[in-house]
Amino acid sequence: MAIFRRNRPAGQPGSPGQPGGSGGHPDVRHMLLGAPAERVRQDLRLTVTRVGPHVAPPALAWPLTDEVAAVACVRLPDGVIVTAEVPMAQAWGLGPEDVWLQSATNLRAEHFSRSEFDTASGVPMTMFTGQAWPGTAQLARLGEALGEELPAGALVTLPEENTLLLIPIHNPRVLDMVGHMFATGHELTRGQPPMAARPLWWHEGAVEALDVQWHGQTGHVSGSPRFTQAMRAVPQR
Repeated sequence: MAIFRRNRPAGQPGSPGQPGGSGGHPDVRHMLLGAPAERVRQDLRLTVTRVGPHVAPPALAWPLTDEVAAVACVRLPDGVIVTAEVPMAQAWGLGPEDVWLQSATNLRAEHFSRSEFDTASGVPMTMFTGQAWPGTAQLARLGEALGEELPAGALVTLPEENTLLLIPIHNPRVLDMVGHMFATGHELTRGQPPMAARPLWWHEGAVEALDVQWHGQTGHVSGSPRFTQAMRAVPQR
């Protein structure tokens, strides 16, 4: 059972963006197993983290790509954050889908800052930075968090655990901005490797890792047949 406190900046070991290792915390686990579902529901949150042993069963985790996963957590009143597990959900009488939906819904209460940057595509790049909870968690509700319809989805990069960069795909030129997005992330993290080395395509709640063929600072983006079909429908303007 991964257990950690929200008393360090997001992105450092032990924060929700990068859960700490499991350990012997039987009292906390026993308490959560016996907690009533109506009380736990309000404390559920999703976080997005790198794939690793901490997202293996029985953790309630959903791989998004081969690099990152969404993990359901319980935030306790004393600041302790615990990874939710299958036995806990069973004890609460909740299915995995119930936990996912409630955890994602509760992200509406989490504040994050939002900044916009002009791009050569004519569509602004938006940056989410988390405050009390990692900004990358908003990937689970991207369209709602952005407050914008995204019929073709959005191009997304994750520089680090607390920062999410996105550009709505309103025209094909947005895909040419992938190099600019990674360069911006490189500046934000002072040269540290990004949380996800591949760009992501968010579309209708699903996340897909995209492939990039780099030619200097310019990248040619490609993806699944579903991605290709969606891009063909994007207005050519």
